[in-house]
Amino acid sequence: MAMTLRLDAAHDQLLEALATKFGRSKTEVVQIALDDLAARADKSARTRAAFDRVRSRDADLLERLAK
Repeated sequence: MAMTLRLDAAHDQLLEALATKFGRSKTEVVQIALDDLAARADKSARTRAAFDRVRSRDADLLERLAK
């Protein structure tokens, strides 16, 4: 589905500069940025889930270490 992206002048200049630097279209740069942001968000969620599992599993040990 098509979408119009409205940017202020500074962000449009930044997008243009990145597109030129990487030899990509502005659309490709936006798509790459979205993919990267989604991947980082997924990684953060997985990291939090792993931390929660360890915290649950090792609650007694963590409590003893905290003393």
